[in-house]
Amino acid sequence: MSRYRFHAAGTSLFAILLCLLLPGGFEAARAGSGIAAGERRVTLNGQALEVTWDAVTHAARTIAGVGGDLLEVKNIAALSGREVNDIGALLVGKYVPLLRIPPDQLVLRKAEKTDGSWYVSYQQTVRGMPVVDSSLGFSIDPDGRIKSLGALLYPDIPPPAAVKVCRADALKAARGLLREKEKGEYRLLAESVAIYPERKSGSIDYHRVYIFNLFPKGATHPASAVSGHAVFVDARNGKIVRTQPLLKPLGCCLPKEPEKHSMEGVPAK
Repeated sequence: MSRYRFHAAGTSLFAILLCLLLPGGFEAARAGSGIAAGERRVTLNGQALEVTWDAVTHAARTIAGVGGDLLEVKNIAALSGREVNDIGALLVGKYVPLLRIPPDQLVLRKAEKTDGSWYVSYQQTVRGMPVVDSSLGFSIDPDGRIKSLGALLYPDIPPPAAVKVCRADALKAARGLLREKEKGEYRLLAESVAIYPERKSGSIDYHRVYIFNLFPKGATHPASAVSGHAVFVDARNGKIVRTQPLLKPLGCCLPKEPEKHSMEGVPAK
């Protein structure tokens, strides 16, 4: 007997997964729902849902069951880390027409249990690279019920552009920017390679980027209040496409090598 139960009557977990594994199953599920982005109330496989949408990607930002749960997890007290990881894939598989990404793009970022409830978050990855600022999160209450989820996902990401700028040159550009703006020398504490979705008016540009976490020399103690910077350098042309402050030097702003079954990941911000 399945450990998981979806609200929609007559829809088995096995049938959902089988459909998605068949050739063209993911696209068929997405296209066959008849749901148009922007509809506030939708019905999917007999289940009434309330949905909010991303105006640019046309993927769901929030999904909540109307008169029922998205998923019920039986025997939650015995829930393992591996099963927590799998729940995100089950939800994405069930709600593919709304979330618009395949389940294998999710990587568990963090799972915490507090007062009998689980709080779970995932990050989207494409070809092994994390997608900056992407997320999917939900909570499982002590009765094993998932009532809603929130997401910031990026469907239809094109293949990453070829790398034309080496790491050394990218790091030199990042340090040069900070040297010019902040008038000081910075030490590299962590780095990663990722996909950065740059939102513009009505569109998104996707950059393959090096991300360097740089802190002023001498400000490397975890208790230091001196801020650093994450610098995003486009791996195709060497341009700096984003900088963001880092409050203290504790690792990289993105997982370097996400582990699918890790219970604790490095936060994306």
